[in-house]
Amino acid sequence: MAQEGNDWTTDLLDRLDHYIDVVRSNTTDRLVKVARLLVYGLIAAVLGLMAGVVALIAMIRILDVVLPREVWLPYVVLGAIFLGLGLFLWSKKAAPTGARAHQPAVTGDM
Repeated sequence: MAQEGNDWTTDLLDRLDHYIDVVRSNTTDRLVKVARLLVYGLIAAVLGLMAGVVALIAMIRILDVVLPREVWLPYVVLGAIFLGLGLFLWSKKAAPTGARAHQPAVTGDM
């Protein structure tokens, strides 16, 4: 009789352990993955921003050495490059679609 008592308690504890593992895998494990994604993404964004600033400074310094004029000339050259790149990307932008694209602007007159 004592053997049967141990079986149902062990069975119950095994089921309880299984359900706890299922709940943990559906909640905590997913939250840990999202938190890791956010932290690593933030670190990558900060490092990318720092690398961009250093690259921009390096381009200005290199152009200042290559172009034997005043320091404003590298700024003009890089400004023209970035302006051209921005205009190119703006021309590739898709036009808005849907109901909002055809609504008239609100003038404020009542």
